[in-house]
Amino acid sequence: MIENDPHSNIITKKISPILLSNQEQLKSIEPFTLSPIPLNNNNNNNSSDEEDDEKSVIVNSVTQVQLPPHIKSISGQQQQQQDDDTDEVLAISSIQGYTQSVYKEILYWISVILTCGIALLVYYWFQIFYINCRYKKCELSRAKYLLIESKDQRFEICPVQTSTDNISTNSSSYVLYRFSKFFYNPDTNNFEKSSIQNSHKKSDLITLVKQGLGNEEVSDLKNLFNENVIKIPLKSIPRLFLEEILHPFFIFQIYSVCLWFSEEYYYYAIAIFIIASVSAILNLREIRQNLLSLERIAYFSCPVEVLRNGQFETVFSIDLVPGDIIKLKQSFTLPCDLTLLTGSVILNEAMLTGESIPVTKYSILPPDLSTSVPEETYNFKAEKRSLLFGGTVIVKLLSHGSDTEVLGMVRETGFQTTKGKLILSIMYPKKSHFKFLSEAMKFIGVLCSIAMIGFAISVWRLYSLGEEGKTIALRALDLITIVIPPALPMAMSVGTGFALGRLKKQQVFCISPNRLNMGGKIQVFCFDKTGTLTEEGLDLFGLLLSNGGSVGNCQFQSMHKSEDITNEQCLNSNPLMKLVMSSCHSLSNIDEKVSGDPLEVKIFQVTNSIIRDESISENHIEMENRKKIYFLERFDFQSKLQRMSVVIKTEDDSHYSLVKGSPEIIKQLCLNETIPLDYDQKLSEFTEKGYRVLSCAYRSVTPLELSQYANRDQLRLQTELNLHFLGFIIMENKMKPESPGIIATLQKANIKTVMVTGDNPLTALSVAHQSGIIKKEQSILFMGVVEQDYINWELVSKDKGDYHRLDPSTLLLDSEEFSDYNLIVTGPVFKKLYHNYLQTGSQKFNNMLKRGVVYARMTPDEKQTLVEELERIGLYVGMCGDGANDCGALKAAHVGISLSETEASIAAPFTSTITNISCCPTLIKEGRASLAVSFKLFQFMGMYSLIQFTSVIFLYFIGSVLGNWMYLYQDLWIIFPLVIFMGMTRPSTKLSIKRPSGRLISGAIVGSLIVHILVCISFQMAVFFLIRSRPWYNDTQIDDENIFTYVTTSLFIFGSFQYLIMAFTFSHGKPFLKPLYTNRFLFGTYLIALFTTLLLLFLPTQKVWTFAQLVILPVSFRLIMFAMVIANLLANILVEFLFYYYKTISKKKKVQNPTLIFSKDIPRDNRITEHTVLLPIS
Repeated sequence: MIENDPHSNIITKKISPILLSNQEQLKSIEPFTLSPIPLNNNNNNNSSDEEDDEKSVIVNSVTQVQLPPHIKSISGQQQQQQDDDTDEVLAISSIQGYTQSVYKEILYWISVILTCGIALLVYYWFQIFYINCRYKKCELSRAKYLLIESKDQRFEICPVQTSTDNISTNSSSYVLYRFSKFFYNPDTNNFEKSSIQNSHKKSDLITLVKQGLGNEEVSDLKNLFNENVIKIPLKSIPRLFLEEILHPFFIFQIYSVCLWFSEEYYYYAIAIFIIASVSAILNLREIRQNLLSLERIAYFSCPVEVLRNGQFETVFSIDLVPGDIIKLKQSFTLPCDLTLLTGSVILNEAMLTGESIPVTKYSILPPDLSTSVPEETYNFKAEKRSLLFGGTVIVKLLSHGSDTEVLGMVRETGFQTTKGKLILSIMYPKKSHFKFLSEAMKFIGVLCSIAMIGFAISVWRLYSLGEEGKTIALRALDLITIVIPPALPMAMSVGTGFALGRLKKQQVFCISPNRLNMGGKIQVFCFDKTGTLTEEGLDLFGLLLSNGGSVGNCQFQSMHKSEDITNEQCLNSNPLMKLVMSSCHSLSNIDEKVSGDPLEVKIFQVTNSIIRDESISENHIEMENRKKIYFLERFDFQSKLQRMSVVIKTEDDSHYSLVKGSPEIIKQLCLNETIPLDYDQKLSEFTEKGYRVLSCAYRSVTPLELSQYANRDQLRLQTELNLHFLGFIIMENKMKPESPGIIATLQKANIKTVMVTGDNPLTALSVAHQSGIIKKEQSILFMGVVEQDYINWELVSKDKGDYHRLDPSTLLLDSEEFSDYNLIVTGPVFKKLYHNYLQTGSQKFNNMLKRGVVYARMTPDEKQTLVEELERIGLYVGMCGDGANDCGALKAAHVGISLSETEASIAAPFTSTITNISCCPTLIKEGRASLAVSFKLFQFMGMYSLIQFTSVIFLYFIGSVLGNWMYLYQDLWIIFPLVIFMGMTRPSTKLSIKRPSGRLISGAIVGSLIVHILVCISFQMAVFFLIRSRPWYNDTQIDDENIFTYVTTSLFIFGSFQYLIMAFTFSHGKPFLKPLYTNRFLFGTYLIALFTTLLLLFLPTQKVWTFAQLVILPVSFRLIMFAMVIANLLANILVEFLFYYYKTISKKKKVQNPTLIFSKDIPRDNRITEHTVLLPIS
């Protein structure tokens, strides 16, 4: 029965869920509401372009089934806000419906028949043209096909399919777009995506845990959602080869081969066919390998135990649907995203994040399911502590008892999982603003224009010579095939292929090869701090404890160094601090080894305690005196809160809330009378030296107080207020020995280095000094605290001690002396300015991006925003991190490098198993080498085609042509090996201050090519006229095609030398490549080709010259030609030098960059001592 709900605009179908016992229960359950988000529709003629842009987002499916409560959805607007960050790949800009038209269908087939099938190729190449020629536009309700435009202006044609299920006859039409189903909603006249709700009641989940889904519910859900598998469409080799040979360029090559066979140019035609086939096979091999590599990461299937109809049964994971209850096991790789319902698990998330530190997840249901549960609403997005991600591995299970199971509920399946969305982002990367490929196509268009001009000239000249029409047509068409080099596609990719191979040998692995060339353009490189610039682990430096004095007299005790802390008396005399150090953590016991965050491990180990977590009910800490501490609640660290806490119970039935976190936040949560008077002073004293400081606090709680808050967020809020400050834990985070040298290398190459961290800004500043990101001689700003809702900045020059105000509206200094300076930005200020920029478009935010060098107290989302905004202002950005909190930033960067021991990680396009930043300059150098080789090969191939084109045009003027052997010698003996081996040139050992151009159509590139070709044409013209002016010149035709002539021989030999000249000219190494002689294969090939060409010029034999269709030239003219070759070489070298090396260098003295700590501050006039801290730099 179909029901229309006027309030929700949804269609529902009532079925009888097995877990519902009567009709009243059925009525009380809301229908399966998959809420719509507006989708731009081209049929809506009233929408303006601006409105279209605002509406271009994905929608949730209208298809509704009355299923168990966990499958309900939330309001469209709320769902949109939550999914925008993850469903960007599925975001749609516009959608247009098409249906069949008898009139257009007839015209379509007439065009195919009249063109002998050529029209099919045109339709295949131009999909939008095809759909408009064959089908007519229509309303979405009648559409048989949809033309979908993505956010990045890519078009896909998707056939409308009909669902065979019985969910809703009015909503049976759907399309499969990027592996997601979009059902037609007649109420909104849109195709909308299926999804499930983000919130539901815990009591409903308990019911589901006991019964599971029913067969009918599973069937309905299978029709709404795809199979639970991330299956990459792995096309067969024949199909891939077919797609390769249907490429316009390959079709052009086939046309050329057919043309040459008709002219009996058999050898050359076969050679070109082989070259084209090899190019296609190499491209096919690269595509296939990339797909196979991605499939190995993506595909996973395993048997699982699932609860259905009240009983556990074993099925393959491919059959799981959202809402299934599955049993979790030790060493189990999760096949989908789940919500942990019972027990606890410890996961290895290295596959997704690159982070090898285990992560603990907690259930949302109580240990005893028979107990009553408050009717609280559970939110999937908010409760990340219970979310298990597909692809991660269970390291350890913790159940509530020996007879209970650890259960999880399937949340997302297939490509809707977190892993699936990462795979989608690889398959459908953001449209790059990198212009190389698009401008390469434009350059080919220019070559085609030149070919058309040559075609016209050749037709005119051959006609004037009285050639037959067939001969004129064939030779004119020949000229077109000469201008488009047959090996061009291979030449454009060969450099990248060799570079990726070299990176793999250096333990850098790539899952997105198109990002490599972007690496050559990097202008800014961002680094995480802990685990990236500094060592992953921290050493305990000491404790600074409060004396717990009275109000106004609370001070710190003397410093307890690390060697003193192990003394039993130190911690025993401070039992509450010992409680925090032994209990306030997220550690676990795996194989009798403490595992977790290295910082927490170091703190825990000094207490000599033992973790006992064989089961949740017995999860406790055993102190060295055998006393036990039981965990009641654990609130994990959150970046936005900058703290973590636990609620514990001791053996004497005392209850405590123990908290540790950033000193700034803990200070706000503590009672003022417990804060030492010298809190800020001591904090600055240690943070400015680079130590990481954690504040610890506690308060007593009662069982009654704990029972008053059913909601965990409310409980956390209350137990973390009115704390008593205990002291500082001071950690020493040692710099990785490689970091300073690598930072210096990047800075010498004029690559801006930026630190992005969640740590204290003063600690970050110290690490920035140690690593060299900020030079120690640079000035520093006083940093204030958040006092009012505005921002003010001031700079103190270290040399003069004068104040220089920063204009709040521009972030520019009022002093011309300090026209160049840097900023240290805190997360709250970054967020404030970013929101202000979105609202007002103020350039203040952009100026901050250009000046910022250290960003502290940044959340993972803010890190990603920073990278995206740096790219928005036109910078090429690299990001290097350990993957833990950097995944978003790593994916957003042009080049993201995850430092991870896991080779197959999808946390970033690149993964280095050598876990230090030495991979960064290596990748940049390989990127520059790949880009430089691609440019040089493209220039070389362009020059090769134009040189040969010029030779043939001159020969057409005397009615001659190059012979087959001449073509073979030039194309196979000289060009083809040089192209292959030029790609093997290794990058320069030194990272240059220069960056290779990212544009083919630029003044330097185009100007260079024009002058080079003018030089080559001039010398060919000189040879042409010079030989015809010799007294011994004879133009008598002795063969049918007039090949055996002095002009043909001289232009062939001279043209061969010109290819070698251009190869030498474009093989110069500096500043991105090693010199020519270091590439042994290229250098050897070059010498062999040069040697054989010299033999043709100076040591002719009658037999060889006859075979090669040459005539013997007088010795005097050979010497003249050799002299012209030398002159041609010098001229081309001079041109290259003038365009790339001759630059006027002007040296100007620059003032050292001052450094600003950028923070929310109080006005200058109101500055007082307790609000500011001077940061001396030694």
